[in-house]
Amino acid sequence: MQLSLYEWVFIITDIFGTYTVYKFMTVFFETRDTHRKVELLSYIGYFLVISVIYLSVNIPIVLMIANIITLIGLTYNYQSTFKKRVLAVVFMYLIFMSVEIIVGLITGYFNFPLFSQNNYSSIFGLISFRIISYVLVLVFNNFANIKRGEKVPNSYWLSIFLIPATSLYVILLLFQAKGLSISQVIASVILFFAVNFAAFQLYDAIAAAISEKMESRLVMEQNKYYNRQLELMKASLETTKAIRHDLKNHMASISTLVKSNEKEQTLQYISNILEHFATERNYASSGNIIVDSIINFKFQEAEQRGIKTTLDLNIPENLGVSSIDMTIILGNLLDNAIEASSKVEENPYINVKLKYDKGRLFLQVANPYAGELIEKSGKFITTKADKDNHGIGLESVKKVIQKYSGTMSVDYDDNIFSVVILMYLN
Repeated sequence: MQLSLYEWVFIITDIFGTYTVYKFMTVFFETRDTHRKVELLSYIGYFLVISVIYLSVNIPIVLMIANIITLIGLTYNYQSTFKKRVLAVVFMYLIFMSVEIIVGLITGYFNFPLFSQNNYSSIFGLISFRIISYVLVLVFNNFANIKRGEKVPNSYWLSIFLIPATSLYVILLLFQAKGLSISQVIASVILFFAVNFAAFQLYDAIAAAISEKMESRLVMEQNKYYNRQLELMKASLETTKAIRHDLKNHMASISTLVKSNEKEQTLQYISNILEHFATERNYASSGNIIVDSIINFKFQEAEQRGIKTTLDLNIPENLGVSSIDMTIILGNLLDNAIEASSKVEENPYINVKLKYDKGRLFLQVANPYAGELIEKSGKFITTKADKDNHGIGLESVKKVIQKYSGTMSVDYDDNIFSVVILMYLN
């Protein structure tokens, strides 16, 4: 089959168009942990599929379906939810289609058939479409909050999704309507594009608001931990002062009891001193304020619920992990462990190991659990009614440790739930 000049230009510019698609994906998704070779091959596959369909079929409805399916396939290079994948593809395709229609109309082409072969052949229009699409992607890259991965509530997501989906449908209907002038169609498409740009801004704003709300909640949690740690330090200091003040009298009393061979009374006296010495138990005292604060706060809650706690802690004062990140990791893991252990009738416990060695931070939290765990696609599904705000603890932890090139493994054999994390710190 001999290709025309327009078809050769289409193939060449489609390489640039594929790169534009990649740039658009970076607006919605984090690319840091992507398998680069698989990603490259998938985009080559996308280019080949679209080019072959265009050259052999070139029917708009077929191209649209092929584009949507292959674009959804490309989103699986990146970690995300299915809802976000669908929203990204619908937004993306709507923008590309709107630009293509506007360029086509401006270059004098008004016949956009859906179910028959398209005979558009303006090389200038094709090149203009590619350039304008790329410029728009650069504009959309300024929206920094969308790719953060916050879980947008279903009600917000549905409202935002309906805008591009409805716009796409109405634009398709425009070309089935009769009696409309080119200027009316262009104005309609531009207005739909403006509405969707506003929806895109709204989505970015919602993502930013959710992120800010999450950080605010974490700061409040940290304040609770810090206040608890301050109380423990004050109590320890006051007790130490009192013991020092009375040390001479205590030693004299103990000496008298020992000389009198009053073994039982001596032991009871020492026991009373030790009891008075630590009315508030300090579980962790590594010197790392945030780690000590979280563990002391959470372990006290666990002990109040009748859960036995054990701690193996060996870390320096400075770890190189931000306080927000440590709050997310330790706070979520200990919250999950406390909740699960509190439902165990016999011997509830929580074991925590946290050790640092040569730039590596090892963390393990283990606890028993009752009943069955629900796991779907590698994720644990909450049994709570409020699924929008629960069941995301481990996912939050996973996202944080990726920042430190870390790994997380989960094991739940013999009704023991164990999370092991390894992080590489500078």
